[in-house]
Amino acid sequence: MKKTLLTLAIAVVSILFAACNQKELNQLREENADLLAQVNSKEAEVDSVFAALNAIEDNLAQVSSQYGAVQELRRDGEGSTNVRGQIDEQITSIEKLLADNKAKLANLNNRLGAANKKNKELQEFVTKLEARIAEQEQQIAELNEELQNKNATIRVLNQNVADLTASNEEKDHTIARKIAEANKAYYVVGTFKDLKSLGVIDKIGVSKRRQQTTTSMETSVFTEIDRTQVTSISINAKKVKVVSKHPETSYQLVEDPNDSKVISYLKVLDPDQFWKYTDYLVISTR
Repeated sequence: MKKTLLTLAIAVVSILFAACNQKELNQLREENADLLAQVNSKEAEVDSVFAALNAIEDNLAQVSSQYGAVQELRRDGEGSTNVRGQIDEQITSIEKLLADNKAKLANLNNRLGAANKKNKELQEFVTKLEARIAEQEQQIAELNEELQNKNATIRVLNQNVADLTASNEEKDHTIARKIAEANKAYYVVGTFKDLKSLGVIDKIGVSKRRQQTTTSMETSVFTEIDRTQVTSISINAKKVKVVSKHPETSYQLVEDPNDSKVISYLKVLDPDQFWKYTDYLVISTR
């Protein structure tokens, strides 16, 4: 009987011990799972932090590269409109990269602070990145100021050129007007009777046979020409007399090829000599 009770007691103790071991084992498994989850979470966070740092580093490298490209463009000649446009595009891209870097660093600092993970070495690295970004921002600010000053100088120079061009154009117009005015000449062709009635010519001398222009000619009856362009005056009459004063060697009365009695036109041979004494050509016919 005693042996049976002892056996029973041992069995009960074994069962209870086994139950306790199983409970402890289950608890250990749960704790291990929690620890593993925490480790995985920490690793993911670390990976995320380093991914952000790598992205910032890449952006910094791009900023340095594009800043170098801007300097290269300036050496090539920033006075060109095309080059200035390329410089503006590069600077805009750099400013976007710098703004992106600042946003990434701000987010990273917030994450490190919220997770209470302000590792000294990591924080020092972040501080260095912030200093590099500030340095690059300063470079871009100085570059923009320099370019703005140059643009202001270029605008002043362009305005000066525009003013000079306008002044030269005005002078050219004035000169052209004066030349055109100086080159003006006038002519009239008509019978003696018509020209006399218009007050252009009259007869003088004892016999009243000599024709001469009057001192008060009515210039409105004359045709205006450019003496440098017009060298032929149509006549088409049989009796022709050049009343106004012109050297005989400076012109020629050309006959009609079909009728030698008809003077077809007056040809100016030497314009300077022809118009030397008067700007008004008077041709009398009958």
